[in-house]
Amino acid sequence: MNNVADKSYFLVGKKCFFHKYCDGGFKTKWTGLWKLTRKFLEYYVIKINGEWLSPNNLRGFVEEREVVKHVYNLKDFTVEEILFVPEDEPVLMLELKLKNISTELKDLKIEIEMAANIRDWDEDWHERSYEAVYRKNYFIVGSEKGKLTFLSSTNGNFIGYHFYKAHYPEGKLQRCFVTKNFLIEDKIDSNEEKSFDFLFACDKDEIFELEAILKNYSYLVGKKRTIYKKIFEENNFTSSFDFLNDLFRIAVSNLQKSIVDFGNEKVFIAGYPWFTQIWGRDSLLSIALYPFNEEVCKNTLKLLASYQLEDGRIPNFVIMDGRVDYNSSDSTPLFPIALNAYIKKFGNPALILDLKENLYKIFEFYKKNKNEDGFIYSQKNSTWMDSIEREGYCIEVQIFWQKALEFLSDLFEILEDEESSKEASQLAKKLKTNILKKFAKGKYFIDRIGCDVETINPLFLLVFGLTERKEFLKYIEENFETEVGLATVNRNSTYYKPNSYHSGCTWSHLLALLSLVQFKKNRVDKAIENLRKIYIKSQEYAINCIPEVWDSEDGNLYVDKPIGKEISSFIQTWSAAATLRAIDGMLGIEVNALKNTIKVSPKVEGEFKRSFKVGEDVVELNIIFKEAKLEVSYKSKLNKNYKIIALPEV
Repeated sequence: MNNVADKSYFLVGKKCFFHKYCDGGFKTKWTGLWKLTRKFLEYYVIKINGEWLSPNNLRGFVEEREVVKHVYNLKDFTVEEILFVPEDEPVLMLELKLKNISTELKDLKIEIEMAANIRDWDEDWHERSYEAVYRKNYFIVGSEKGKLTFLSSTNGNFIGYHFYKAHYPEGKLQRCFVTKNFLIEDKIDSNEEKSFDFLFACDKDEIFELEAILKNYSYLVGKKRTIYKKIFEENNFTSSFDFLNDLFRIAVSNLQKSIVDFGNEKVFIAGYPWFTQIWGRDSLLSIALYPFNEEVCKNTLKLLASYQLEDGRIPNFVIMDGRVDYNSSDSTPLFPIALNAYIKKFGNPALILDLKENLYKIFEFYKKNKNEDGFIYSQKNSTWMDSIEREGYCIEVQIFWQKALEFLSDLFEILEDEESSKEASQLAKKLKTNILKKFAKGKYFIDRIGCDVETINPLFLLVFGLTERKEFLKYIEENFETEVGLATVNRNSTYYKPNSYHSGCTWSHLLALLSLVQFKKNRVDKAIENLRKIYIKSQEYAINCIPEVWDSEDGNLYVDKPIGKEISSFIQTWSAAATLRAIDGMLGIEVNALKNTIKVSPKVEGEFKRSFKVGEDVVELNIIFKEAKLEVSYKSKLNKNYKIIALPEV
């Protein structure tokens, strides 16, 4: 998919995001300007001296991480449409640069058509009415759902009339409110360049404040570039694999974009464009795999803990509007797994005291709800495969509970509760034994008790180190790997549907976790190739975005869901986290901030640099692994001493 018309991009800040296609089009119900789960701007289009900026006169597209640029060639002008979303403001900023390429003075008319569609993520058609206020250089359009503000740095006139419009992006009926067009009239000399600045704001209508934001455009771009520069200094990977270097930066960027302001706290959402809620399983598995940003990890854990039910359950998801859902059988066991990963990475055991009661509620939930084998029952649609019923004793849920009990034992020991620590440890051992006994079938494992369908879910046995069966990984490679990915159902099975969301599609986080396991088992070529598959997908559709799923045979991101065929989510938090964990798996990096130890055990020969946070410190590792000889040195920003455990992998 080399055609720019097929590719899209995201501009993301902590308070809003903007999604558009690289050819300038607003093509789906998900394109436009959003504030988390609420949309505000449906589209805008610009006409200059009677010519619309469109795919027909687009001559280039440039992404510079913080800003994007669409370049157009018109009859008398070259036009640059530069777009930017600040880090901490709910606004989209647009800079329009024009150059008169004719040989004479020209009258200039810039006309902008704009449409509001203030709706929630789970809505389509609605019949809400809007009220509009127009002034010389701005409008405010509002409904019961919120307000969209447009502001221009240059005075103009609003012309024509406003009206309601029905349209069908990708066949999805939508209703928007088309405002009066905004018109700027000027003159421009031959070879003269002029710039015009605009912004759209979500639920922000203080015009003086918005004018200040507009005037500070260059400062806000510089501020965001400084933020990302620091992030990439603290999270860096350099190797001889160019695509892995790029993939690492993409994954870090995707994780950073998954951090949002939620009630004045920065937390992880699940992804873009429609998973902009705080999902328990997604955020907790992401933290468990790759704890990124101590403050955000801590806030996410505390937010989910604050919504815990008295019976111990952690939420399935939390939405900004106050809605909370608890239909998740894996959020609860993933909580102590994520907390343990956070403690090891950042060395902050004080959080255990803050979440002490939550941990005991989780422990009591397990003891109250387990059966005689130690298994926990999943209700319909409550596992990560939530588009299918999958009711029963599901294997990955038992694996999560087994690790949860192990880590609860460790956490109770830190709390000096020896009795609970011992009890949790004994329950973990029993559960591990029964998982390996009751789910095993031949060379593989069943998906759930009483069901012979073979899914990819037993992969978590290898991810969490519950078994070392030699033939297990080979079976996965022979029956689940495809040329473009990793099927969720055995591809030799009659149940396999390569385009089905949970019954055959490739999920990028699972493909990354397979790569992690392959590195552990010294299946290096396979592991690198699977990471390459993820990288390819990050460039095909949404630029520098690791997508959620794709067809396991043809690689298409349009997949079958219960609601019909729909394109994949473009940024998925746990996919980015799993990718980073896999790359660290290539170097065998394990950090324990409580013990000030860093283990390094490369699976690939070469020279590597890897920077990461350890608590408040930033550590830079220099790794040279050649001819089975390993040299590791490090620099600590805080001049701390670490014990480096260097284990060459022969």
